[in-house]
Amino acid sequence: MKHKKILFVVLLAVIALNGCITCLHPLYTLKDLVFDARLLGTWKDSAGESTWKLESVAAIMKAKGDTTTLTSFATKLVNDKSYMLTYTEGKQKAEFLFNLLKLANNYYIDIYPAGMGADSKLVEDYYMPVHTFGRIKVEANSFNLEYMNAELIYKLLSENRIRIKHENVEYGSLITASTQELQQFVIKYAGNKDFYSEPVTYRKIK
Repeated sequence: MKHKKILFVVLLAVIALNGCITCLHPLYTLKDLVFDARLLGTWKDSAGESTWKLESVAAIMKAKGDTTTLTSFATKLVNDKSYMLTYTEGKQKAEFLFNLLKLANNYYIDIYPAGMGADSKLVEDYYMPVHTFGRIKVEANSFNLEYMNAELIYKLLSENRIRIKHENVEYGSLITASTQELQQFVIKYAGNKDFYSEPVTYRKIK
C-alpha cells in the first residue's frame, strides 16, 4: 500500500491565508451545495494583492465538451453547483474547487486544490489535498470572507476547552472530523466572533 504524505498546499502558501484551519474532509456533501451567480467573475481583495476568478464548473465542462476532466479526481466533491477558482498573486497562479453551502443562517465556502499541475506527476502518489473553509457574505459587487481563527482554535483544542477530532502532524495541525462533525462544530460556534478572523473584502473588477 502506498503511503500518502499530507502536503499543506491548499492555500497556506499559495494564497497565504492567515489563520486558516485545514481539514481532511469537506465541510459539505453534494446535497448541501448552493449556487449564487453573483459570485461569477473576477474579484480583487481590498489590499490589491490577489485576484480571484470564479467560473461555473458546469459551464467550463460544457464549453470543453468534456464531462470528466474536472471531476475525475473528485467525483464526490463537485457537481453542477461547483465553481472553479483561479487564484493569482503576482506571477503565481493556482486552481481550486470552490463550493458554496448554507449552514443554519450563514453561508460558507469550502476550497480544495484542483491538482498539482503537470510538473508534479512524480509526487502525485504522495499527495493528499486538504480542505479549508470560511464564512462568506455576498453583496451585488463585493463579498466579505472570514476564515476561522486557527491559532485560537488549536490553542483551545490543546487545552481541551473545545473538542473536535484532529491530529498534530509534522507540517502542522489537521482537523480529521467527519463532514457531519465539522458542520455541527461550525454551527455551534457561529456566534463566537473570536473564532473568526477579520473579514477580507473582495470587489468585482470584471
